[in-house]
Amino acid sequence: MIDLNSADTQAVKALMRFREPGNEALLRLLEAELETAKLKLVHAADMVQVHRLQGRAEAFADLLEAAKDAAKVENRAYAQNTRSTP
Repeated sequence: MIDLNSADTQAVKALMRFREPGNEALLRLLEAELETAKLKLVHAADMVQVHRLQGRAEAFADLLEAAKDAAKVENRAYAQNTRSTP
């Protein structure tokens, strides 16, 4: 899991751009890589290969999840920065 709450603002904004129009191909590529890793897991011959594929799948899943959650984190940070203090 990628902790977006402690991530740099620039990194959060870059993840948000994954979901902008025109970047659908990148998202499809990441999703396809995730599915490929999952399919290879089914046929993995040894535990070393299983562990590598699990790490690969987890990395792609985390990246896709972070791209989905980046807007929420950005909105929350914006709301905290614009609150008026008494």
